[in-house]
Amino acid sequence: MAQETEFKLSIAPEQASGFWHALRARFPGLKPETRNLYSAYYDTPGGDLRKGGVALRLRRQAGRWIQTIKSVGSANGGLHRRNEHETEVAAQLPSFPAMTDAGFGDLIADHRIRESLGVVFSTEFERSAALLQWKPDTVIEIALDQGLIAAGKLRDAICEIELELKFGDTGALFDLARTIATDIPVRLDNRSKAERGYALAANARPAPVKAGSSPLRPGMRIDEAFVALAFECLAHLQANEPGTIAGRNPEYRHQARVALRRLRSLIRVFAPIFPDAPWTVLLDQVKQLARTLGEARNLDVFLGETLPRTGSGAQPGMQALKRRAQAARRKAGRAAGAALADRSHALLMLDLTETLLNLLRPGDPASKPIDEFASAALARNHAKIRKRGRNMRKLEFEDLHRLRIAVKRLRYSMEFFEPLAPKKAHDALDALSELQDLLGHLNDAATAWKLLDTLAVEDAAAEFQQAIGYVRGWTARDGEHCRQHLANAWKRFDGLDRWWRKA
Repeated sequence: MAQETEFKLSIAPEQASGFWHALRARFPGLKPETRNLYSAYYDTPGGDLRKGGVALRLRRQAGRWIQTIKSVGSANGGLHRRNEHETEVAAQLPSFPAMTDAGFGDLIADHRIRESLGVVFSTEFERSAALLQWKPDTVIEIALDQGLIAAGKLRDAICEIELELKFGDTGALFDLARTIATDIPVRLDNRSKAERGYALAANARPAPVKAGSSPLRPGMRIDEAFVALAFECLAHLQANEPGTIAGRNPEYRHQARVALRRLRSLIRVFAPIFPDAPWTVLLDQVKQLARTLGEARNLDVFLGETLPRTGSGAQPGMQALKRRAQAARRKAGRAAGAALADRSHALLMLDLTETLLNLLRPGDPASKPIDEFASAALARNHAKIRKRGRNMRKLEFEDLHRLRIAVKRLRYSMEFFEPLAPKKAHDALDALSELQDLLGHLNDAATAWKLLDTLAVEDAAAEFQQAIGYVRGWTARDGEHCRQHLANAWKRFDGLDRWWRKA
């Protein structure tokens, strides 16, 4: 069974028409050939093959049927690595001996599975492809696919670029992907056609995606742990990119921002282990992107949470305040979407992905088990919070702001390392969440004041300014209410057993 290594890049249809023209400007010898491909993907009604980590595809090309069996493999930052087994078959009928040869005989040993296999979805697209001799020892196939995924009456468009390494160094894929991303707006995509097809068959509606569970396991090497966690953060971000770019549910950009926050926290925790990685440059770019998303998120919270809680709908001038805030949110939302669709973002994702993969070096000091490192990291973060939280009742806003950031980072770290923790760690997470929520409300109140400062200069009308004043007063009262509960929340958190001491 051979391993397939490829980048998958999403491209807008309006950009696809000029793709080959742009590429031939850099590589004049490219001569793409076009062919139509039809593929049928098979599984049981219960999805036994998918559950077993297998995709079974029969593809018609040039009058022949090719059966391909692919393992789930990995998809990190748009770089897909899967094992695949191909064999020619006489007709559009799955070959069970070929599946056995590929190592999946146990999966189809049950005759009920074999007998219930059927087409779950199909793809039909036009592929224009060419081979690029990147170096004497490196060849990459460049393919542009345009067409449809079909499941019953449901349809989903295909418009993507695949860069498959035929032989040579994987670094060449990154270099070629950067060349393309520099010339044409593209987005790195972790979803295979099979994943999209299964989602379409299930009629799964697009929805904002929250962070996945931690991929850690006891005894994992530090480098493996960090890379797995970082790719989980990137997957969280990528899952919410399409919705943010399209300007759909504001929760998309909120989750995209959370993904960036988690990534920044993770890099800070592990940075001392990998001092040679270009963290400063990468973190600066991640921080700038998070700031752009944050501006939109602040307006989402102001309009979606703060204003409704004030009960101020009947106040004179309130409708004008909402309209101006909504206009500001639309502008900020467009900026957030544009930032994720920009060429610079694709280049950032490529840099992050390549940097992370290059950190996997079993002989390095980072190859020690993760458990001891996790305990020490949590202890350091907890000590910072205890230091910042002294004399809680006397802390000024800036002190509370720094405490909130420290609490947030500890919460992310505890979530990262949760698989290594005893069950009682959930109590600490609950207490930390309560503390973070209260500090977050205080921050929302302060952010609302800053937004009101900006909006106040746009309209001098008395009723508009009265509405501004009303919201200021309400947020000040709400902030004071949160402060009254902080001491108890702090006491609950500080009194919990520090389980990582015994980890």
